[in-house]
Amino acid sequence: MTAFSAPTRRVRWALTRRALDGLLRALDPDEHRAADRYERLRHGLIVFFLGHGVVDAEARADETLDRVSRRIDEGTPIRDLGRFAYGVARLVCSESLRRDRRQRAAVRALPAPLPSPAEDSAEVPQECIRRCMAVLSPDDRALIVCYYEGQGKAQAKARRALAKGLGLSATALRLRAYRIRRTLAPCVRRCLESGARRE
Repeated sequence: MTAFSAPTRRVRWALTRRALDGLLRALDPDEHRAADRYERLRHGLIVFFLGHGVVDAEARADETLDRVSRRIDEGTPIRDLGRFAYGVARLVCSESLRRDRRQRAAVRALPAPLPSPAEDSAEVPQECIRRCMAVLSPDDRALIVCYYEGQGKAQAKARRALAKGLGLSATALRLRAYRIRRTLAPCVRRCLESGARRE
């Protein structure tokens, strides 16, 4: 790069089907056993993050598995996948706790917000969610609504039926829902921030 050339912007890596397939193959050549081992590893990572006081443990477990998938996709040789995943998890945990501390410090430094009417606080997020859901494709919108319907055993049963209806494994369905949430999150955040600025 010359002294006058523009710096290249880092492109955020996103999980691809190829990278996910690489992770599943590394877990087990058999598709069904690989999906089962993936779920067990993910559950173990969630427990790990909860044990270290990380609030968004599920998201951090998914981030860890995304990073491991990326390393496999890039051709990084990994002898012990479980040990490697927990090594990545320790790094993600450290980053997450540092970020949380910075955010708490920033919040403490802010002046106390003025109280707003109760109905406003309930309506703004709902309006933001409706607006952002409208940006999704009809298929993604239907999937995410069905995915989060119900609670407990009823929800688990509905998710199994949804996965079967779409011809997906439970893992593939969960990853699709995760990707849709990742699309929705910045839209909702921008909507909430613009609502806060208007106030």
